[in-house]
Amino acid sequence: MSNVAEKISGGCLCGEVRFKVPVSPTIQTLCFCSDCQKISGSSSYCAYLIPLDQLVLIKGLPLSFTVKSDAGRNNCRKFCGNCGSRLWAELEFGLASVNGMAFDEKRFFNPTHNHRLENAPDWCRVDKELETLS
Repeated sequence: MSNVAEKISGGCLCGEVRFKVPVSPTIQTLCFCSDCQKISGSSSYCAYLIPLDQLVLIKGLPLSFTVKSDAGRNNCRKFCGNCGSRLWAELEFGLASVNGMAFDEKRFFNPTHNHRLENAPDWCRVDKELETLS
C-alpha cells in the first residue's frame, strides 16, 4: 500500500495550471458516457476519482463550465483558459474526476473499471477484464 502523503503532479499542456492528487484514488475508470467522449475527443475518458478536498491546486486558476451529464448529474468541468486542456470535473457527490492523462507520469493511471459501456463505439476495443460499473 502506498503512503497516503505521496502525491502525483499534473497539469495542462501549457503549464499554466498545475495540481497534485493522492497516489491512492477512490477508483480509476474508463468512462464511455457521451459527455466524456465529447470532452476527451476519444472513445473514453481516463477518470481518476478522488475526494474533491484532496485535489491541491498548486499553480494557476482553471476556468470552469458546468454541464448536466447524460445521467442527469451536474459536472463542473475544470480546464486551462490558456491552452484549453481538460483537467478535472467536480462531481455532485464530492468527488473530483481527474484526467489521468494530465498527470506528468502517465503510469499512475491504471484503469480498474469500465463505465457506461453501452455508449462505447462499435469500433472500440474494450478491455473486458476490467470490472464494469453501470
